[in-house]
Amino acid sequence: MRLRFFFLSLVLVITSCTARETEREAFPAWSLPGQPRDVVQVLTGRYGEQAFQFQVRLSLTTEKMQLVGLNALGQRAFSILWDENGVAVEKADGISDDIKAVDILKVIIATYWPVDHPMQSRVADRTQDLQISYQTSRDNAWNETVEIRDLKSDYEMTIISYGLSQ
Repeated sequence: MRLRFFFLSLVLVITSCTARETEREAFPAWSLPGQPRDVVQVLTGRYGEQAFQFQVRLSLTTEKMQLVGLNALGQRAFSILWDENGVAVEKADGISDDIKAVDILKVIIATYWPVDHPMQSRVADRTQDLQISYQTSRDNAWNETVEIRDLKSDYEMTIISYGLSQ
């Protein structure tokens, strides 16, 4: 019985960790919008009727932005690398193709980049439908709770961010 449970667990772990090949997506080259930072985030929300929860680790340096999302079991669900070559994406097999890395980046830019940053104009097509509420202010968004709603795409999420010391 224990041996069968062990093999079943091993199969589940191996299959849940498999990822598709890295995909490249067209997006402007990376440019740091302020100070380098490392952030841990907890995302909870819904897309249509589907509830979701992820833990996300973001690292923003002068060379790149790296984002890794873990599902509720701690397994890597997706990763996004944004550097001078554009955007590279890996998604686990269970992650919907409807989830687009560039859309995630546009929401991040709309939410966290300074309002007057040049990238804001490049993501305006996506952000015009977003309703973003900050716990206190945009300046503190990397260290507090942000709520995002998109009625057109039928999703909402709450992001709790914790900036890590550099």
